[in-house]
Amino acid sequence: MVQMISPWKHPQTGIYYLYKELPPHLRAEMGKRQVRRSLKTRDPAEAKRLFVQAHAELEREMAAAEQRIAEQRKSDEISSARAEAVVDAFIRGQHNPGHYGRWPTLGLTFWLEDAARRVLNLDHPLAMLPVNDSPEKLTALRGNPLPGDCWLDVVQQMPPSDWLPACRSVLSPLKDQDPPIAQIPANDLLIMQVWNARVREDNDRLRSDVEAPRRLATKPRLRSDLRFRELLKLWKDEKDPRPQSYVEVERATEDLIDYVGDIPVETLTSDMLMDYRDEARKLPATMPRADRALAFNERLSRHEHSGTPRVSPPTLKKRIGSIQALLGFAHQQRWISQNAGTGVRITGYSRVARGRRSFMPGELAQLFSSDLFMRPDQLLVRRTDVSDVTLYWLFLLGLTSGARLEEVGQARVTDVKIDGSILYIDIDDMMDAGAAPDFPDKSVKTTGSRRIIPIHEHVLALGFAAYVDALRDAGSELLFPDLRPSTFGKLTKEASRRLNRYINATVSTDQRLVFHSLRHRFKDEGRGADVQERVLDQLCGHVPATVGGRYGEGADLDALKRSLDRLKFASVDWSRLGVAAAVVEWAAIVEEIVARSRASEGNRS
Repeated sequence: MVQMISPWKHPQTGIYYLYKELPPHLRAEMGKRQVRRSLKTRDPAEAKRLFVQAHAELEREMAAAEQRIAEQRKSDEISSARAEAVVDAFIRGQHNPGHYGRWPTLGLTFWLEDAARRVLNLDHPLAMLPVNDSPEKLTALRGNPLPGDCWLDVVQQMPPSDWLPACRSVLSPLKDQDPPIAQIPANDLLIMQVWNARVREDNDRLRSDVEAPRRLATKPRLRSDLRFRELLKLWKDEKDPRPQSYVEVERATEDLIDYVGDIPVETLTSDMLMDYRDEARKLPATMPRADRALAFNERLSRHEHSGTPRVSPPTLKKRIGSIQALLGFAHQQRWISQNAGTGVRITGYSRVARGRRSFMPGELAQLFSSDLFMRPDQLLVRRTDVSDVTLYWLFLLGLTSGARLEEVGQARVTDVKIDGSILYIDIDDMMDAGAAPDFPDKSVKTTGSRRIIPIHEHVLALGFAAYVDALRDAGSELLFPDLRPSTFGKLTKEASRRLNRYINATVSTDQRLVFHSLRHRFKDEGRGADVQERVLDQLCGHVPATVGGRYGEGADLDALKRSLDRLKFASVDWSRLGVAAAVVEWAAIVEEIVARSRASEGNRS
């Protein structure tokens, strides 16, 4: 039947209808093949008017159905981590680790290759593993096809749609899991991609052993005496984590040792880890500093029955995830025979639940009409570790630059530069030779985060250039002189706390609404102003999503400035901010802030 894009008149009753044939993929979700809705009129003009409204409503229903389908598809898809765990468990359970322990998948690959030859009608030689792994048997394989060669050729030369049908013998037992794995093509492909990676590893290892068989005389990798503290050190040496990440993993490890004892890693079971999780859930969300230094069991005994709120699911996930990271590393190195961390979940934890959201226009207007911005003459009234002056500029730069908090907070005065008439901030991890030794090194999240960000015309109008000039005159090295490094070398820890508390006090207590939400708002404003996505990525320090986007140096400074100033942030009353800021003497304010900062530093030393 022809798809109608205008009102359809019933030939007998004369009443007009909205008629639309639904796309095939929406029919099951919406429970019908087509939609026919009466417009309840015989008047052609009235029908056209009503048709627009009815059609818009139907489009919204179809979009909602699309969203439900996408969410269901996403919820059915397993993660890469689970696919790896499933494949590795299958390999351990199906293969006898005798002579072939170094190439476990190759003992299972012969019948997979044979199935591929039959399904795809290939004429490819098959190879068997040697009778044993003696140097003589391995040397005899030189120059001949090796187990795995056939299958790897198939998956390299053919699309997955061709070779996936040959994988039923692998996929059927692999997907027999608890909880079950949805029978969808995305899961089939992900599982087989992990399997293929294991075959490639074992095929390469066998090829290396054939070329140099004497290397087989090595001790087994399984380390039954490996303890958690030693594993922690090995993990740190290999992964080189950030200091804060390492301390979090170290604390979780020491707590686990206090709970289960200093047992070998190989002997930890999933039940033991779950018991540790359940006990850790009883800890309070906050406790006195002195209590935080106590051993795990002592902290638990002291606070288990207190009436204070318990730790949140994300906090508990961070603790258990630290142990899972160590176990995953040990299992990857084949120091333990099984990963006890697989499948240990945290009730109430969800990546989606932890997500941040963007500021709504009304919320943005509420924030920037608060006393901090309407009464800048009061910026020096409160004496806090992080001044209201710093909050003032961090909020403005966060909104109008799209930069991350630490990127701006760690900036030096020398990072604010001018090219022609364009003032900009140079965000990088480079340190000047004469930088103060007591300040931490700068850092960026990724290599793509190194960039230049022009200062928005709105921020310039509020006196940012005068603020920077005053800092230079006062001899300040930092763009925000009252910021001090945390234990882990981050300058904005206390600033982040103050910024988010200010949002809670003036806008909303929604935990998803934080300072970083300004970065989301920046992206929304950019898309609304039709700024090219690659330019927004460049301003925000995002790696381009497309291969083509990775070529070239990106837009130049003039183009960035023009694009940035197209973002008007219309929900903010910039004229009121300008009137309020006109009375501010930035030189006097900076002089006082720098003096307070130096006095505070002297008191600390």
